[in-house]
Order: sequence, then C-alpha cells, then structure tokens
Amino acid sequence: MNADTLSYWRMTASGKNYPRLEKDLETDILIIGGGITGVTCAYCLAQKGQRPVLIEAEALCGGTTGNTTGKLTIQHDIFYSNTIDKYGEDVAREYAQSQSEAIEFVRRAVEKESIDCQLADSTAYVYASTKWDIETVEMEYEAAKRLGIDAEFIKEPDFPAENYGMLGFKNQAVFHSVRYVNGLAEAAVSGGAEIYCDTKAIKLDNEDIKIIHCENGAIIRAKHLVMATQYPFYDGPNLFYNRLYPKRAYGVAAKVKRDWPDGSYINVSDPARSIRTHVENGERILIVVGESHETGRGEKDMYKHHENLITFAESIAGVEQVLARWSAQDYETPDQIPYIGRISDNSNIYVATGYRKWGLSNGSLAGIMIADLISQGNCRYESLYSRTRKDQISSLGKTLYGVTSAVKELIKSKLEGAESIADLMPGEGRVINFEGKKAGIYRDENDNVTIIDIMCTHMSTNLNFNTAEKTWDCPAHGGRFDTEGRLLEGPPKNDLEIYFKGKYSDLVEKKKY
Repeated sequence: MNADTLSYWRMTASGKNYPRLEKDLETDILIIGGGITGVTCAYCLAQKGQRPVLIEAEALCGGTTGNTTGKLTIQHDIFYSNTIDKYGEDVAREYAQSQSEAIEFVRRAVEKESIDCQLADSTAYVYASTKWDIETVEMEYEAAKRLGIDAEFIKEPDFPAENYGMLGFKNQAVFHSVRYVNGLAEAAVSGGAEIYCDTKAIKLDNEDIKIIHCENGAIIRAKHLVMATQYPFYDGPNLFYNRLYPKRAYGVAAKVKRDWPDGSYINVSDPARSIRTHVENGERILIVVGESHETGRGEKDMYKHHENLITFAESIAGVEQVLARWSAQDYETPDQIPYIGRISDNSNIYVATGYRKWGLSNGSLAGIMIADLISQGNCRYESLYSRTRKDQISSLGKTLYGVTSAVKELIKSKLEGAESIADLMPGEGRVINFEGKKAGIYRDENDNVTIIDIMCTHMSTNLNFNTAEKTWDCPAHGGRFDTEGRLLEGPPKNDLEIYFKGKYSDLVEKKKY
C-alpha cells in the first residue's frame, strides 16, 4: 500500500484487526476476498446458520471497496437505454430491480446491525458535459421512465459547471463504504463466520477437491469456494482475460471554499468526473473520482490524473485543502453486466466480477446471490448475471476491441526502448537494460534499488511503471505488481523474478547493468 495514495475512506476508518491464518483448516465454505462482496456473502451465510471462513490478502477493504466514490445507486451511467437495445426491456427492468434490492439490503443491514457509516439518501445524477451528450442523457431518461424508475430530467441545471442537462434517479444513497463493511464483518463474525487477514491465497490445487494454498504455507480444504477478488482467483474454462477489461480511475477528497448542491453526479463523456458529498463531523467534504483509463495505458506521469481532478474540484467549488488522493481498478464486461454465479455448470466454485465502477451495489448483490446459491442451490437473477449469456455477441465491437488492443499492447511493449539508469530519482521506476535483458528498476527513498523481470507472468507483456501508485502495471490484461515484484491483482498467477537488490550507489559504482 502506498501511503501517499491512501483513500479518504481508508484514512478515516478504523476496524477490527483480524488474525493471520497460521494453520491448515477444513471448511464447508471458503470466501477469498474481504471487500463488500466477500463480507456480504459471509454475513448472509452466517445469517442462514452457516459458518463460512473468509480470507483476505491484506486488511478488509484493501482493494476496490476501499477506493470507491461511495455511491450506492442503480444509476450506473448510461446503462438502461443500451441494455434495452441489446436485450429488451425485461432484462433492463430485472437489472434495475436486482440493484434496488441490493441497496435495500444495505439499508436494512445498517439499521439491524447499528452500523455507523454515514448512510444518507441522495439523488444520483448523470449529466451531459458537452452539448453532444444531451441526446444520450435524454434517451436514458426515456428508458428509465419506460422501466418505471423514479427519475427526473433537468434541462438547465446550475451544477456542475459545463452541464447541458441531466437525469436524476431519486431515492438512491451514499455512505462510507469501509465503515459499512467493517460493521458488517463484525456482525458476520458474531453470527459464526471466521475472518483471517494477511492471508493470501496463491493456488487452487484441484477444482473438484478445492485445496487452496496460501502464501504463508497454510492449506485450506473447502466444499464451496467463493472468489470475491475482483479478478477471479481461478479462471476455470472461461478465459476471463478475454472477457474482462481492466480500467483504473483516480479519486481525491477535498475541503472546499464554496458551497455546492447535495446529490451525486457523473458525466457522460471522457474525461470522467464523478462527484459526491460526504459529511464528516458536520463538515462537508467534496469527493471527486474520474480520469478513467485502461490499466497500464494512462499518462506517463500518473500524478497528472490526480492533478486534473484537483483542477476540476477547484473549478466547481474552490479547493482549500486536499485531504486524500487514491486510485482503484475495476473490470468491465462486454455488455456492462457483471458475472455472478457458478464458474461452470454444477460447480461449487463461484465468481463475482465485472462490476464496472458500480461495485457497491453489485458487490452487495453478488454476496446475497452466492449465499443463496450455496445454501439452497439456486438464486434469483442467476440467469441475468450468468457467464453463459450472449454478452460477447451482443457487444461484438467491444469484445473485438478488448482482444485486439491487448495484442497490440503486447507487441508495442516489445518494441519500446529502454532508458538509462543515470539520474534515477528516489521514488522513480524505469524500464532499463540489465545484463542483456529488459528489466524494471525502482529506487526507494533509502537509496535501495530492486531490479525485476519486466515481463508480466500472465502473457509476457512488458510492464509500465505507475508513478502514482508505485506499481508495475500490465497494459494488456491489467496485471499489477508492487516494486518488489509481488503480484497485487489481475490474471497473472505468479510474482515477478527479482534480478538484483541492493544500493543504487553500489549499482552505479560497480556498473552492474
């Protein structure tokens, strides 16, 4: 975790410290992933009398759940008009209904478990940030009306600036996602669930027997395996790397000088701007998230994405103090509908992924659905979110773009040149030539350098250095590694090989490059 890019939610939350798993164990249900999906699933199973085990590689909410905007809404950008065109009104209506049920689940859980997470009602707006987007927003409004969604269209809104018309979904919500998940986790444990943090699963030995090996040597045997890990821990027969498109987005939290209307907002066009209000100790905080791009393909200086968001916040409310800046990774499916359910027919391995940037409602829904699949063998909405739907056919253009762009990035990465090691600054990473091979070098603030194999362990695409997060990111399929070569997320299974560790001054003096 890079302390310079710690999210506002993680910065302001304090949760229970769960132990590391130090022994082998057997369980009926193992959940891998301690974000909103995994914890919701554990809570629901505990409520049904089950005793699931949940493991998390870091702390709870160490992944995308701790790095969101904090919106809880069925308003998922421009979604319903597109879905009606592809699948018809019934599918679009079912999606809206399932997401609404997930939001109501959160509301009930907050009340039942007395979770202090600043849950507040909010209208969720999507707006036209250019005059060419007005028709798109109007079409989404017409789709919402056809589906019976409580929506309004505002022709000449006062906020945000450069707003040419916006659609609002009423009766939505915002909350502090980390405080919510921490509270739900405590309730799950009280109901019989077990939670272990700092326990990273690295290998599934056998799909049928489900023997899971952890990084620290512990082995877990389970009858049911839930992969609540954003990118599936185990792919099965699905080739998810061709069906999930990784994107990163950035966030800032700020104290501002001028007042602004309540509500949450997102624009239609790029660059993305997602805005909401958070109230902390009576003080209103402005949250701005956006600058989305394919993982590994953003600005060379990733800090520019944060600076662009701060500039936007300044334009709409005047920035007094930046409190936090962060980033997160999400995955899109071809048709924008997540995959939730069994990884293959009749399997007891379950997947939940492809939330796009709407993981708080989708993750809650996934936890509910998978708990039902485990406890009763079926669940409502199973076919809607099935991995077997015709999503690649209904969204052929996006599917082809996802496949071809990954191939192009692989080829491009092999053709790009290397840089000199000279004048490498503390906190900087570069691609260099080391002993006749392309490699990645990183120098920390204490003059230590680590040189690693630059090829992603998934499909050998050369990695790019992310200056904001201090990570090595794959531009093909979104694999990410820390500066020590340790796998953080994405389709790769293995860490990167380390070529050299030592002092930068020693490396330069002895010319070990």
